[in-house]
Amino acid sequence: MVAEVERELLRKCRAGNWEAYEPIVRAYEGRLFGLALGIVHNGDDARDLVQDSFVRAFKSLELYDSDRPFIAWILSVCRNLCIDFLRRRKYSYSLDADGEGQPIQMPDPRARTDRAALDGETRSLIWEALGGLSDEHREVLVLKDMQEMEYGEIAQILNVPQGTIASRVYYARRALRETLESMGVDYP
Repeated sequence: MVAEVERELLRKCRAGNWEAYEPIVRAYEGRLFGLALGIVHNGDDARDLVQDSFVRAFKSLELYDSDRPFIAWILSVCRNLCIDFLRRRKYSYSLDADGEGQPIQMPDPRARTDRAALDGETRSLIWEALGGLSDEHREVLVLKDMQEMEYGEIAQILNVPQGTIASRVYYARRALRETLESMGVDYP
């Protein structure tokens, strides 16, 4: 979304105009869904959390710092809601991404722009391995490899130094690779 258009829409939203919020929701709902899905591993729950994120963000627009990118702020809202959701429940991970038994296609971390053409079994094993990682590791992999975000963007969302993000990504990828290798999956 173009920054000037976004600023004008947000100004209207702050004045209470729900209709001005719709283009913002459409522009960012896919990114929020990818983040939520990567954290909670269930399509239905992820959709609910995305909706809750947009509602909470709208109600809290007076707290939004317009010097910061809106996408970073709303991704932080979504992340926090997902973490709260998992804390409230003893959550068992579902490997289906859309609530209908179909695992989503994971990107190839070696070539971020090329979506991996992995068979269903391998995708399911990757999701299972992701579910076994620590929250911290899973979170940075979702943001870096699935959302294809830059280290600086991730640092803003998680409110930690960029060097910390680079380190977490390195150790998360190593943990994922080790987990997959222990499952008999040859993955870079």
